[in-house]
Amino acid sequence: MFKRNTESVGLEIGDGLVKAMSIRLSGKGNKLAGYEMVKVNFRDGRNGIVAAIKKVLDALPVKNKKTKINISVSGESVMVRDIHWPQMTDEEIRKALRFEVERQVHYKTEEIVFDYYSVLDKSIAETKTRIILVAAKKDLIENYAGLIDAAGYQCGFIEVDTFSLLNCFYINGPKVPADKTIAIINVGMEVTNIDIIKGRIVGLTKDSFVAWSNLVDVLPEDVQLDFNNLTSLKGMLGSDDVYELCLFILNALANQIRRTIEFYESQGRETVEEIYLSGRMAMYKNLDKYMQNILGLKVTIWNPIAGIEYDHAVFDKKGLADDALMLALCAGLSCFRVFSINLLTTKPAAGQSKFQRVVSQYKMIFIVAGVLAFFLIGIWVVLTSQINIKEVNQQKLLGENLKVSEALKDIESLKQGRQLLSEHVDATRMLLSRRVSWSKKLYEIDTAMPKNIWLTEIMVKALPSKASAKSEPANVFSRISAEVEGALAQTKQSPAQVLLIRGTAYAGQNDEMLSAISNFVNNLKTNSSFAADFQKIELKRSYMEMVNDTAVMKFEVECNLW
Repeated sequence: MFKRNTESVGLEIGDGLVKAMSIRLSGKGNKLAGYEMVKVNFRDGRNGIVAAIKKVLDALPVKNKKTKINISVSGESVMVRDIHWPQMTDEEIRKALRFEVERQVHYKTEEIVFDYYSVLDKSIAETKTRIILVAAKKDLIENYAGLIDAAGYQCGFIEVDTFSLLNCFYINGPKVPADKTIAIINVGMEVTNIDIIKGRIVGLTKDSFVAWSNLVDVLPEDVQLDFNNLTSLKGMLGSDDVYELCLFILNALANQIRRTIEFYESQGRETVEEIYLSGRMAMYKNLDKYMQNILGLKVTIWNPIAGIEYDHAVFDKKGLADDALMLALCAGLSCFRVFSINLLTTKPAAGQSKFQRVVSQYKMIFIVAGVLAFFLIGIWVVLTSQINIKEVNQQKLLGENLKVSEALKDIESLKQGRQLLSEHVDATRMLLSRRVSWSKKLYEIDTAMPKNIWLTEIMVKALPSKASAKSEPANVFSRISAEVEGALAQTKQSPAQVLLIRGTAYAGQNDEMLSAISNFVNNLKTNSSFAADFQKIELKRSYMEMVNDTAVMKFEVECNLW
């Protein structure tokens, strides 16, 4: 929890924008000091992200430049698990989690960092301790912390997007009865965060990768979209493609939300009564009414900064209202926190350690001892070098020859890498040149899915060949595949491309889950448009797995592009 009368900065590192908010915290509440948004220049890679972070933080009116920056992460490397144990103290929970973490997240302990939030769940007949375990791959956390460090700032804490959203809702959102089950949804640029809660009990958290950017990719620039009048998109650009793809993306988002809610309710839990919506897509007119009609639930758009005070002489009321829906995660990271999760591997220490105090007290003794040791080592080095001068020269010559040999190898390796990079850039340009056909393939996959199938990943990989043994995920579809094949043919390389579909089936019996997977594969094969672009469609493997004490069946389907 934050200290009183202090500054706090929340930073959201998105794929399109870097957003930051500075809050002055006091016993009276949260007061807005400033907020900024900066676009990311992706052509500069990591340096572009660091430059955007530095620019947005430097623009904030932060009085104390040592103020730490709070950030959050999301994605496939982030895992949230719901664990029910008998009533325990925090010390007992920490000891038990040492043995439970690997079983829950299926990674070795040294590969991850984790934290937890616990609460007594009195809604269960036999009151138990409910533990929300939050874990993430260590390299992901270190990478995000490294971005803050490279920008010249220090990281305060790192949590996950879904908990930042929860903290924002509890502090700034509307007051909801403790016995009412609701879903809180934030539709961001690349990720949609979904939380289902009842009072202070977190029932389910999930990240979906159907988000605002999918809709932006389809719509022409400067289109003022009104969800009460979607038919106005018909005939745009000379066809109904924009209208149909817009409907497909909106229905895909609605299906993700519906399936998440159905999965939660299928665990014998309460019925979700209302949805609270925020994020960039919520800025479109009448989205709440459109989603309400599709989902059959009340949908309310809420203001993530409603509970934050601000100086009306400093901030434009209309401009702040226009940006408010995009600031949910920033507000959750900078305001007082209800859920305290910190995945930062190296947490800053308060004050000097005992070792530091000893060093400070005997500073001069350590300096004299160091100088004396340096002098003695210098004499030993000179004597040794004079005695063994011939051997040293021979070793030096061998070392120089080895460096020359390694340099020649590096030059050859760089030439090969440059050639492969050139091919990758050309292929990527072709892959990014068209998006409508890929969206149609996604539509065909969506229509082939039975109700109890849930897709978790769609990617394209290159099968190993004589020319190359690597595989890279990419957005690829049939017409661009032909162009990529032609570009690769110039360098006499034609790697086979495979569309990999991973998903989950859930049903009461194993036979029902196998039947659903089989129906999905057969539906793909019998779809003439889809089968025309893929030579071979087959189920590669399926296996059972436990998710929240429920047996589900995971599966992988491969479709050869050429």
